Amino acid sequence: MKRSEVIPELEDLLGFEAGTIKEGANIADVPEWDSMAILSFIAFVEDKFELVLEGDQIAEVKTFIELFDLIGDKFE
Repeated sequence: MKRSEVIPELEDLLGFEAGTIKEGANIADVPEWDSMAILSFIAFVEDKFELVLEGDQIAEVKTFIELFDLIGDKFE
């Protein structure tokens, strides 16, 4: 999966309105990003990229860019 494909698929999975997630956006500015969204993101990454993320890793990030950087070289 390409990095550019993750955002729309993740928005759909989380039930977010299209355009809610912007890579440079501060995660704290997205009220829909809650504990359930985090758990869904962890499951999404595990399913799509066979990568296990911990909640502590996600708690440390401030922007969606940093969040997607956790996936690292798993993108196509």
